[in-house]
Amino acid sequence: MLTCSQPECEFAKSGVCLEGHQESCPHTKAVNEATAPPKEIQREKQGAPDSAAKSYFHSGEKLTLSEASSIMNAVPSRVVLVAGAQWAGKTTFLARIGEMFRDGAFKKYRFAASRSLCAFERASWFATISSGNPRPETLRTDRNEADSFYHLRVQGKEKYSPFEDVLISDLPGEIFSEIVASAEACKSQRAINRADSLVIFLDSQAMVDTAKRHAERDNVIGFIRRVMELRGAAPNLCIHVVFSRWDFVETSSERGQHEIFCKTLEKKIKDRFDEGVPTPIFWRIAARPNKIKATDDVIQTLFGSWLEERPRGSRQPRPLFSKPDRDFCAFGQL
Repeated sequence: MLTCSQPECEFAKSGVCLEGHQESCPHTKAVNEATAPPKEIQREKQGAPDSAAKSYFHSGEKLTLSEASSIMNAVPSRVVLVAGAQWAGKTTFLARIGEMFRDGAFKKYRFAASRSLCAFERASWFATISSGNPRPETLRTDRNEADSFYHLRVQGKEKYSPFEDVLISDLPGEIFSEIVASAEACKSQRAINRADSLVIFLDSQAMVDTAKRHAERDNVIGFIRRVMELRGAAPNLCIHVVFSRWDFVETSSERGQHEIFCKTLEKKIKDRFDEGVPTPIFWRIAARPNKIKATDDVIQTLFGSWLEERPRGSRQPRPLFSKPDRDFCAFGQL
């Protein structure tokens, strides 16, 4: 194949020489087609636009702050913070939500999309037969996973239901303890300041132990107090208190006494935080119990409340500051 070394010459395309040479043009040279650069590369060098559409892939892991913010900038989203002491069952609870969407067990919502499917699968892996575990388990959340997010896009099963995006942050248990002890630790967690729903786990295994229940109670109250100090008057913040691993209460020989203690604790929390925030809602959940049936219906109801609840009237848009170029929260940033 012959081509011309003069950039203006169209000889290679039309066969017409720029200078009118019929043959033996000093500017032409032979090019081996096998070694010639692909046409796509030639167009790129010439500055021609590439018509091929670019594809973007997600890792499937939990979203970073910037990735979560990009979703919030694109579509209306709900941010949920799940907090509690170590081994309180937070990750197991979130894994169960992922499992029910995967199995089509949700009655009111259908799965639409997720950018963190691998993270959901990893949370459930040690509860599967394939993992080889003798009994179901869940890996605990590491502290370097703070301010990272599971993502779900769901749609109601009614006709023409809109899509809803939910970003769920699983606060590591050791950071939960640090927040109870330090206001600075609370300020450092971005998800706390942005959360629409706060879900705090009370471990029922501690509730049935008279030596541990009071410390568990004080830690939950201390955590809510830290959040209220940070958020101030937060009428749009929804607070849920979950008595997790409820099977420890139901299967206890002193179940009645433990339930009375839990009821007393509910009243104490309501009385302590009766101003500035909506009344906390209390739940009894067993996501992966040993001797009783899993409370899947209750888990589904709690999940639905994150999308449906509008505390103390309609949600108002966040007011802009006087310098909007620095008001990152107004643009959906975490």
